Amino acid sequence: MDSIELRQRRGSLRSQNDTAFPRNSEHRRQHLQPVTYAQVPNDDEIVPDSPLLSSRMWNALSVNDYDQNSGRDWRVSVEDQPSSRSNDDPREEHAARPQPWEAGRATGRALVRKHIARGGWARYLNGLAVHMPALVMTAGILVLGSLHFYWYPEQGPVIKHKDGDYRLDPDIISNVLQLVAKLHELFIVASLGSIALAMFRRSLVTGGIHLGFLTGCYRVGDLAYLKTAAFWRQGFGWSNVWGVMLPGFLVFATLMSTAVGPASAILLVPSLGWYEIDASIAFGKINLPLFYTSNRTQTWLPVRKEAPKICNGVRGLYQGFCPAGGFEEIFNWLYDYRATDLKNNLTFHSTSADLRRHLVFTMANSTKSPNSATLCTTPPHFLTNSIGLFQRYIDSDDVGALSREPRYRLRTAKERSRESASHHDSALYQPFVQSKCTLFDKEEEAKDPSPAVYFPVDHLNCFNNPDCQRVQTKGIPLNKTKMAPGIVGVLSTSNFDLLRDSSVVMIRGQIPDRSSGKLRHFYYLCNLLASLVPSDFSVDPRLSDSLQSSASSPDKMQDLYRGHGADGVRVIKFTNEWFEALNPTWEDLGFDNMSAVGQLIGNFVSREGVNGSRPVSFVESNATGGSDYESAEIFLSKVFGAFLTDGLARMTQGHTTRLVLDKDADRSLSFVDLNDQYGRRGGVHKLTTINATSYRYVRRNRTTEHNGTVAQFLEPMERFLPIDIFAERYGYGSGQKRATLHWAQAVMGVYLAIVVAYALWVVVMSVLDAFGFESNHGQARVLSIIPWSDLQDLIILALRTPPPDDEDLADAGAGVSSSRVWEKTVWAGADEDSNAQLVLGKGQSVERLQVDRSAQYY
Repeated sequence: MDSIELRQRRGSLRSQNDTAFPRNSEHRRQHLQPVTYAQVPNDDEIVPDSPLLSSRMWNALSVNDYDQNSGRDWRVSVEDQPSSRSNDDPREEHAARPQPWEAGRATGRALVRKHIARGGWARYLNGLAVHMPALVMTAGILVLGSLHFYWYPEQGPVIKHKDGDYRLDPDIISNVLQLVAKLHELFIVASLGSIALAMFRRSLVTGGIHLGFLTGCYRVGDLAYLKTAAFWRQGFGWSNVWGVMLPGFLVFATLMSTAVGPASAILLVPSLGWYEIDASIAFGKINLPLFYTSNRTQTWLPVRKEAPKICNGVRGLYQGFCPAGGFEEIFNWLYDYRATDLKNNLTFHSTSADLRRHLVFTMANSTKSPNSATLCTTPPHFLTNSIGLFQRYIDSDDVGALSREPRYRLRTAKERSRESASHHDSALYQPFVQSKCTLFDKEEEAKDPSPAVYFPVDHLNCFNNPDCQRVQTKGIPLNKTKMAPGIVGVLSTSNFDLLRDSSVVMIRGQIPDRSSGKLRHFYYLCNLLASLVPSDFSVDPRLSDSLQSSASSPDKMQDLYRGHGADGVRVIKFTNEWFEALNPTWEDLGFDNMSAVGQLIGNFVSREGVNGSRPVSFVESNATGGSDYESAEIFLSKVFGAFLTDGLARMTQGHTTRLVLDKDADRSLSFVDLNDQYGRRGGVHKLTTINATSYRYVRRNRTTEHNGTVAQFLEPMERFLPIDIFAERYGYGSGQKRATLHWAQAVMGVYLAIVVAYALWVVVMSVLDAFGFESNHGQARVLSIIPWSDLQDLIILALRTPPPDDEDLADAGAGVSSSRVWEKTVWAGADEDSNAQLVLGKGQSVERLQVDRSAQYY
């Protein structure tokens, strides 16, 4: 048989040589016989339930194929004939179409019937194979990105090799990990697409799919599809759960597919930051903590008594351990106050430790207002010295892995596990001073009939200190007769003074001014309140040579003033003896009343400018022509606040810091005095037990024997102030707490939640099926459809399906004209010959596919 001609005449379908494929009843025969085909509908006949590819397809085809097996040339041609109506059964007309076994007869290939759905455990294993790689990678990356741990230094890891070590570029590692993140993204998209396809194919064989959504679930991640008319005009079936769930899940999966890539990279690719290094590794060759040889119970005692006698007099101005030891820096800072407006912070340097500390100012109310107190704070000077000396020891000696780190940071406490400072005596504090001054013209104030003026004590936060609160309730008046009306043209200032049993400090005095050509006297009244606040300290030697403090930021200081986080604050009480050391007096050029405070305030006395052209005034004129007292009051508040704050920072200076190198219970001890590392008494101190009553002491190759035990030598160290040190190293790692990390964790958490919810739904439906609860369609709830896993499979199904006679589709071949097309429902069914088809609408001659594996289909 060389060719077959299919003619569109009613009731006739003949071959040219009177031969054709056998009918259904004869398909098992091994030879060809002439047969007569049933009628094929004409082009203009409307058959509502005709399968999707009818004679219209054959009209459009001209096939010239060569059979490689038989060597025959098959030609199918169609002749257009006049159309006519027929009332014959369309199923009989459709029977005229060549059946699958007939096509198989032409090629000699045995056609295979197939099940539509999987059965048994295969229903679950097929989906598990898709989801498991994504789940395992997601869980691993989520854990890896959430744990805070160090990977390698900023310069890259060192790779050990027999031919020599080399350092791997961090960019190469990041690029490789980005590739892994991309693979993870593909796995997640495949997992989400698998869920979408599972729901889609289930709906295709059960309730049907809107034509506008027919290819939707094959396009997970395609943002362009979400903008098409097919998606938005499909007519969401709000009465049908699947009609809403499928498009909703597609939108969700598409948005997720755009987010999982960046989220995976954020979690997987390491970022630069600080990572804690275990003390046993960082300080493997020493024993911490450091010990400051001051009694731990007395160091932070909130009572300031007398200072060393050497601090009284002019010598106290240049002794670093005296309260007035910072006088020189403060004086020079004030001398050029017109250049800086005193807006710059003060810096004090520990020369031996090569480390600095900042004295920080801020206003209590963040604004320059007359009711705002000035706040001052700085780290303790002894702590600056101790940490600085320890940092130098790390760089010059081998303390462990930290000595080999290119960049590290020392901290005095673990920020996440820091105990409340009020519950243990090894916490570290720093001074925190509030100061407020009021200023007025003494001559003008004398004209006022009121008998007294008042100190500005109301603007201080007492931190619930009863003495301070009592003073605030009563107020601190000053009789005007004590303002020394007879003292004119000279600077005068009192010493820091106290009320009986009070923590509030007072100071007053007058500043003469001749800048206007007329002699005036500005009189000031100041109150100060000092306290100790718990703080953590850190130093990054590579970045800065200054000691950083957690309590030295303006925001933290303002929060303390407002009472936020004020737990553990200790209000300080003073004695007049301590103030004598803070404000020492001396004689100079015949003047016997020279004082440190007087010299500082002397910078505000009007004097000729540097170029001698004009006088400098302490109190300037404001915009209205009056006196700008507010700026001058802030100047005074800063001066007295800074002087008192620095004096408190030096209050425990003068002791030494010990570093224990090795300790074997009570039998041996090795330590270094960081303040005495060189000289005859310096170096490493070694103690070893001789017997129960004596021990050997080796220092600078000098050996002595002493009565007693090593344990007795250690007893005083137990009373010293411990300085706990923790190390962090800078480099690449994971788990840095930041907003992008939280977002990435949320994205991965959402994906895991969706997969878990889907798995739980499968489990619940399987249980219902196992107990025999039938669904609405009378079939299993958990379906694993085998075909149409790819869009091309769906196209093959459409090609094998006769086109429907729908007027909205009549002109849709070159483009859809009516949006109603997308609202129509399509479902998968089978005709009486078990041919799987796509059915538009109800399809009277097509039945539902059997998903219980009771039937097989072509």
